[in-house]
Amino acid sequence: MTNVLEVKNLKKVIDGEKILNNISFHVPKGKLCAFIGHNGAGKTTTIKSILSLYRYNSGDIFINGISSKKIKSHRIIGYVPEKENFPKIRARTFLKMMASLYGVPKKIIDSRIKYYECIFSLKKRLHIDLNRMSSGQKKKIMIIQSLLHDPQLLIMDEPTENLDPDTRDVFYRLVKKLKKEGKTIFISTHNLDEIQNFADWIVIIVQGKIKKVSSYTPDQDLHRIYNYYKIKIAV
Repeated sequence: MTNVLEVKNLKKVIDGEKILNNISFHVPKGKLCAFIGHNGAGKTTTIKSILSLYRYNSGDIFINGISSKKIKSHRIIGYVPEKENFPKIRARTFLKMMASLYGVPKKIIDSRIKYYECIFSLKKRLHIDLNRMSSGQKKKIMIIQSLLHDPQLLIMDEPTENLDPDTRDVFYRLVKKLKKEGKTIFISTHNLDEIQNFADWIVIIVQGKIKKVSSYTPDQDLHRIYNYYKIKIAV
């Protein structure tokens, strides 16, 4: 089984505190992986290290077998951050700019944007300045920009936060479709009730340590698994 994402012995220390304690895990191709852990467990730090947004002290990260230190390894990634930080720009202009940066051919940029605009019910909203949008609309824009270049690996940090129930349903229907197409999806989330219905791979992190990496089916009860490892913390 091919691993699209591999993290090996990753260590991150800040002010003498081990934020990531030699963590290792992998995510096979075509899996929807739930990356779960409490606040401060190291989820976002791990994600930003994978994306080379954070420097780490030691370890190796491979994306499709290529070191994450090489720029070309990131071309297959679509990323949704936990928090948005937009410039003063209209939504459509932002999406076009991001599509161009991703290398999407100009002749298909408009059609791709229109496709996701319809899916996420943003018709007649993309002319608005991003900073005037609601938090839910901003999240939709970040999800859309992550998809425009048809990435093979999606890394999403709390992607359904601030989304209403209907949009969450839309999001997970889309995620299921992408998975059927062979995409690999890595989602960091606190919402176990939601993700347990869709995940088929789990990575559990507790206090900067990886506690479990395995396949998963909904009948296993994600709450029970997570609570077991959350309580049973190795010294």
